[in-house]
Amino acid sequence: MNHSWKFTYMLRHWKRLAWLSVRDYLSWVIMIITIIGSLLAFLPEEDALWLRSSVQFLWTHIWLSTLLLFLLLLVAVCIHWPRTRAVYKDKTSDIRVIIECCDLLRQDGLKVIHVVDTFDTELDRIITPRSLHGAFLTMCCKQNIDAEPLVAEQLEKHRPVSRDTKLPGRTTRYQLGTVIPLTVNGHHYCWTAFTRLQENGTIAITKDEYIRCLKQMWNNLAEPTLREEVVNVAVMGNRFVDLPAEFSTEQKIDLMIQTFFAVAREKACCRTLRICVHPTNVTDIDFSTYSVIIAHLAKRPVI
Repeated sequence: MNHSWKFTYMLRHWKRLAWLSVRDYLSWVIMIITIIGSLLAFLPEEDALWLRSSVQFLWTHIWLSTLLLFLLLLVAVCIHWPRTRAVYKDKTSDIRVIIECCDLLRQDGLKVIHVVDTFDTELDRIITPRSLHGAFLTMCCKQNIDAEPLVAEQLEKHRPVSRDTKLPGRTTRYQLGTVIPLTVNGHHYCWTAFTRLQENGTIAITKDEYIRCLKQMWNNLAEPTLREEVVNVAVMGNRFVDLPAEFSTEQKIDLMIQTFFAVAREKACCRTLRICVHPTNVTDIDFSTYSVIIAHLAKRPVI
């Protein structure tokens, strides 16, 4: 499944790849022709003899010229081939952070599903199937698993913060950052209350709530009963969430990493954190430079 996501990523970025590759390819061809022409024009006849012979050989052997031009184009494509993964390892704690274009539900380890603060399980009317929350419930339906009793059993261990009878589904709200573990067919998942469900069925969260929620989530995931070697999370707040338009995917990832390391200084929730990025949400992410960015973010305090 990861390969299909990466293929989707490539399809969405083929125009940029083609433009950059052809641009560099043409500039290299023009530069090579210019250099050869200058050498033939200014070098003494006896010194340029070998160069004239080489040019004549390539001119008479079109297949070889075509092969060299193709290899030059291939080099340009390889240079600009989009990366879909960035890895950083903290030297002091041995914690690894991976940012990758991948399907979270197909990863090994604990898979964190961000949900509404009422922990609803009703598809379509409340939970859109296009969200990660909806994808998890759809997966359960295909496996003939009823998520409702699993969720209800875990919620009995948590105290609600309020009740709102005007909400379209469950009327009980829980603190943002609350996590509940769920095991489905031997795979470990964890729901975390991430957004506030509104009376009209929409969801919302402010930037300050976003930061507090992330801190609370990392703290909860560091508890002995929930701690795992590998934790997988999606880019929280990237789809169907009422956040400011200028709050980019990169900024959301930055805050996830900053809050993670802020908590990890006291108690780490995992040895490997994988942030799974949907192929439709990576237009403003440069994977080739993100390892350096993560190293910088790991040392910065959260605002």
